[in-house]
Amino acid sequence: MSDKEIINPPNTLKKAKIGDGPGKLDPDILDRAENAITKMTEDYTRWSNEDLVNLEAGLDKLRSGGSDKAAELKDMFRMALDMKGQGGSFGYILITAIADSLMKFIEDRTEVNEFDLEVIAAHLGAMRAVFSEEVRDDGGPVGEQLMDGLFRLKVKAAG
Repeated sequence: MSDKEIINPPNTLKKAKIGDGPGKLDPDILDRAENAITKMTEDYTRWSNEDLVNLEAGLDKLRSGGSDKAAELKDMFRMALDMKGQGGSFGYILITAIADSLMKFIEDRTEVNEFDLEVIAAHLGAMRAVFSEEVRDDGGPVGEQLMDGLFRLKVKAAG
């Protein structure tokens, strides 16, 4: 005989949602929360466009050669991290994937060459296309081809 016992706790969250549990959720609060999420989703493309404009400005600074490349890359990494975290939350899974790919490419870099700049530009162009075409979720076969193309560029850059 085993000394172990399996205990299955009750799912009070499920009961609360359907209105049967002690922590019954107020339908008005749920409606307000859902409306807030809808509003945030509408605002997401505006926020992400601002992030993308800032990423493109960072790329321009890197291309001009006049900035502290390590600091600029660090800033771009942080912006890509924000976009990665937000994309999936608002239905743009492909943005999350592209931002993750960009982060992995620029992480730990302090210098970039001309081809590296083109790889970064390709990532930003892909993001811009996703937003302009309102590609939701993972983008299906087109999203898969896009991610494959970015992967191939990164491999070529790695030499």
